[in-house]
Amino acid sequence: MSKRLKDLEEELIRLPMTAGFIEQIQLLTQRYGKEYEESAEAILALVEKLDFDISRISKIYIYDYLKQMHYFLNYGSYGNKDYENIREEIYDNEEIMMNTYYPGLLMSYVYTTILYDKLKYCNEFFIPDLKKSAKGIEIGFGEGFYLWEILRKRKDVHIDGFDVSEYAMKFAQNLLDKGDVPEEQYCLAYGNVLEGINVEDSVYDFAVAAELIEHVPNPQDALREIARLVKPDGLLFLTTVIDSNHMDHITNFESINQIEKMIQKEGFCTVEKRQYVMTDDFPETKDKSKGIIFISRKM
Repeated sequence: MSKRLKDLEEELIRLPMTAGFIEQIQLLTQRYGKEYEESAEAILALVEKLDFDISRISKIYIYDYLKQMHYFLNYGSYGNKDYENIREEIYDNEEIMMNTYYPGLLMSYVYTTILYDKLKYCNEFFIPDLKKSAKGIEIGFGEGFYLWEILRKRKDVHIDGFDVSEYAMKFAQNLLDKGDVPEEQYCLAYGNVLEGINVEDSVYDFAVAAELIEHVPNPQDALREIARLVKPDGLLFLTTVIDSNHMDHITNFESINQIEKMIQKEGFCTVEKRQYVMTDDFPETKDKSKGIIFISRKM
């Protein structure tokens, strides 16, 4: 285990209520060994370059995660405000987005199995299948993690990123700069998938919608807009969750089959799909989250 990963584990040990996250690090280390450690090391090195307090960020993110999970277990719903209120109180709040939300999301790829599983799937089944010199789009790029992951591994690819938060542009730009991704590989701009992205039809060879559709009140409309932007035979990498609350999750889904039907309705066929269930690895956990991954091709 790398020094940075050991240091993180020691930081978590000092914090109350983090035993489940330590177990997830240990499982990922056992299951994937060097592959996981190299990925975690790269993320932690990037966090270090961004000059964030790992202990503070981990504490805030984990405690909020546990609070939201507790709410869902008690009430059986996400219970968050509507999209416009969330946008005003969270996405347009510089302090929350820049110092808590985005750093916490970035860190979570190190110590949550559900997110690392999605990252691994992306690296194994999506990134290698992108066409040479492909042009892609990411809707709701947030902290910029998938922009960084794809562009650092595929130097020939270009991605246009769109997000509703001005702070996404600021945070992701800094992350990509510190992550040594050349500016000619990407373009970041404002874009709301529910209002329509100001781009012509069938422009992109691929689209990324990572952790997007649970954040909107009408995910079918979001998928329709994404489909409009992708060329025939283009790829879609989509991830979401079921029964997994967060401060800004609005839409929960009944099953992976429901999500697949929504994607297929917009003209995509499934290439690969996966459902990761927390209780499969941790039978005693109260966390019932399911991580959903689809790689689909536009017909």
